[in-house]
Amino acid sequence: MFIVWGKTIKRQKLGFVADFCAVCRDLRTFKVQRIGSASHVYYISFGEGDLVGYERTCGVCATPVDAVPDTYTGMAKTFRPASELIGETFPNYYTVYRELLERERKVRDTPSLLTPEERRARMREPFMVIAPLAQNKLASIQVDWRVGLAVFSFVPIFWVIGAISKWLSGPYQEDPSPNWIFAGLALWAGLVFSEIFRSTRRYLLKNAAPQLAASLAPLKPTESELDRILEELKQHKLKLGKLRPSDLLERIEQLRTAI
Repeated sequence: MFIVWGKTIKRQKLGFVADFCAVCRDLRTFKVQRIGSASHVYYISFGEGDLVGYERTCGVCATPVDAVPDTYTGMAKTFRPASELIGETFPNYYTVYRELLERERKVRDTPSLLTPEERRARMREPFMVIAPLAQNKLASIQVDWRVGLAVFSFVPIFWVIGAISKWLSGPYQEDPSPNWIFAGLALWAGLVFSEIFRSTRRYLLKNAAPQLAASLAPLKPTESELDRILEELKQHKLKLGKLRPSDLLERIEQLRTAI
């Protein structure tokens, strides 16, 4: 008898808090969760599992980061605006983040006064937050609807291959020749692998580019500045480096137009 068992990650909601989001560059409401590693049998897990850590996820950009529950004086049971939660969950927020908030105020209000070193550092920050998250997510194949469609294209591809083979060979050959079968397999496999390869950029364009664009917009980055950062990511073999400067600049321009 074959038994499916192992470990699975379980997330347990602890509550909501107000804290600073390094991607949004502002005060946000976060959902705090306990991360546990629990045993499962046939994918049915038991209990909370051994503690792995804590995670807080921004309610605006949905970026998860490590959390330290002891930072907060309490946690709200329901999602509320950060301005309402700050007194209840993080009353010394403005004291703890005084220097950081002053720095972000400079980015938002007077970015032209940033030194070249400050500008480079502020521009790299959102990439450094999102890069490991994307790397972890893209460690496995992202099966989106286009990959699924490519996989299930097996039937129509071979139906077309069979019809073409029969048309070319005449009515007396019932089965398609091996060459046509191999051609169909090659076409199908090529289509599937092509969509799997492209799924990485599709994921980044949907789940990383919007957050990066919103974070970078106050700095008004140039193409060369973005290109240097993305090239650095490529050199470290990080998947986020597959983005192009134009992917971000187009979204930044859309944000400016929408204002």
